[in-house]
Amino acid sequence: MRADGGRGAAPLRVLYFIDSLGSGGAQRQLVTLVSALDRAVVSPEVAVYHGLDRFRAALEEAEIPVHRLGRSGGRDVRTLVGLVRLLRIKRFDLVHSYLRTPGILARLARAAVPSVPIVVSERSVDLGQPGRSVLLERLLSGRAEAMIANAEAVRRHIERLVPTWRGRVHVVPNGLAWCPPTRRHLEVARQLRAKVLAGKSGTVLGVVGRFESPKNPHLLLDALELLPSAVIQELHVLWVGAWTDQALVESVKQRVAGLSFGSRVHLLCETSEVRSVYRAVDVLVLPSDWEGFPNVVLEALAEERLVISTDVGDVRLLVRPGRTGWVVPPRHAAALASAIREFLCLPKQQRTEMGRKASVLVREEFSVARLVDRTLAVYETVLPSWRRMSGVQG
Repeated sequence: MRADGGRGAAPLRVLYFIDSLGSGGAQRQLVTLVSALDRAVVSPEVAVYHGLDRFRAALEEAEIPVHRLGRSGGRDVRTLVGLVRLLRIKRFDLVHSYLRTPGILARLARAAVPSVPIVVSERSVDLGQPGRSVLLERLLSGRAEAMIANAEAVRRHIERLVPTWRGRVHVVPNGLAWCPPTRRHLEVARQLRAKVLAGKSGTVLGVVGRFESPKNPHLLLDALELLPSAVIQELHVLWVGAWTDQALVESVKQRVAGLSFGSRVHLLCETSEVRSVYRAVDVLVLPSDWEGFPNVVLEALAEERLVISTDVGDVRLLVRPGRTGWVVPPRHAAALASAIREFLCLPKQQRTEMGRKASVLVREEFSVARLVDRTLAVYETVLPSWRRMSGVQG
């Protein structure tokens, strides 16, 4: 453990460990964090064990080393062996893991490298499914100094299932590295909107999220079916996300095909142009049964789009009725339909003004600078002899 004695001290060397650099929210947050760190304070490196590389270019541009461990995933023993070897050779001051399996592997590696403190991160309540995951977490909880959860809802869930974590779970909300949209972002958004509207006028409801049960796409269809035909004729729906659950995708497709307004519902696979998706729609809808701190809500608000969301996780930190959107009970189609109608009744000028204010609010309260500062505060609790230098930059 390296003590920081002032401006001449060496930076803290941290290994960030995650499954891949794919398109998930955890991957996005890791890259956002490490790219913003002041290298005089923290010297970051990243280790992965899958070859999904959507964010690799961003790390290369930031000159952050990336290590590939194993070749067959988290269950490949070579991944664990590679992690142990990396920790022994590089002599990191701290390991910060993201997601369940990397967190497990980091703590297993500690048996061979006991001197390296570990911070694990949790972003969901998957810990409780199946039950053996809870047992494993209870066995391993003592092998990490702290946990970072991105939402109070996640912290409460973890501490309820694993009492030994109480007092050691720190809530660090997601952060946003925002800059004005480029001409390309706006042009792609214009083209996408034109494709959805197909020469017609109307309002585009957008959903950005994987096709999986917790995202509950059927709830949105239930709500749409409750709307009067005159309202439906004004609406177009664009759902963009990875087709994770193929059976669910097929069930949604079949249902859409049987709807009178089915031609107005567009289901697209995930895209790297997600920022343009936000700009192409008029409002973001989040019909989920569960979320922690949803990146899509944060990002949509930053792009001046209001949000209609179920009351899940820490959504209320972002979606504030009358200011940034509407919050409705989970699995309540009638309430969701009512919120959609309320949005449609807003004059366009009022929508625009609310969207601008929402963008300013989230960019200030959930900036990447705050993400960095809150994360470093956790490191200080784990490494009491380390004190970061003044002038931390986000």
